[in-house]
Amino acid sequence: MWRRLLGGKNYGFFELFNRHAEATMEGARALLAMCDEFPDIKNRVNRVEELEHECDSITHMTMDLLHRTFITPLDRDEIVQLISRMDDVMDSIDRAAKTMLFFEIKSVPDKLKEMIKVLTQAQEQVLNAVKLIPGFKYGDKLREIHKEIHRLENMGDDIHHAGVIELFHDNANDPLLVIKLKEIYETIEEANDKCEDIADIIENIVLEHF
Repeated sequence: MWRRLLGGKNYGFFELFNRHAEATMEGARALLAMCDEFPDIKNRVNRVEELEHECDSITHMTMDLLHRTFITPLDRDEIVQLISRMDDVMDSIDRAAKTMLFFEIKSVPDKLKEMIKVLTQAQEQVLNAVKLIPGFKYGDKLREIHKEIHRLENMGDDIHHAGVIELFHDNANDPLLVIKLKEIYETIEEANDKCEDIADIIENIVLEHF
């Protein structure tokens, strides 16, 4: 099935990483755009779901290729960890989009939108990183990307804490809304954490191979 989705081409590991990162980048941007389109978000949610399925397919292709390849460009554990954490980010984006729809959220707080913007920036750095891994020539640039993703994750933490405090303060009379939005906050926070995990995996790749 996944070969049909990706046009039937035989991809290598680095191409699969790139395709996954690009699809996740589109998903993050769709989630960010969704923040300004309430209540007409159904089409965006559907597109995010399509991208999540595509990323699942790319992950399956990666694991299938790993089973069929004797000599791999990275350690097998590095490949599994990298594609798994990348897939976790897309899963969180998909879950956040669907939660917004299923919970019938009318709008998102500014702080939540800021968190999603930070996630989009972090995913852009992930995309930049996976493009630089092949050839093992850009260790310094990858280290800078590693630092930037960590900076963004810390920023996301700060916004998360402030946003939750604001959420409870501004919606003291609507506990159900607090519960709904808090779940979305936590899902975006999880996605940002997974981007940081990806940065750590890439840093280990740099230390091992560059």
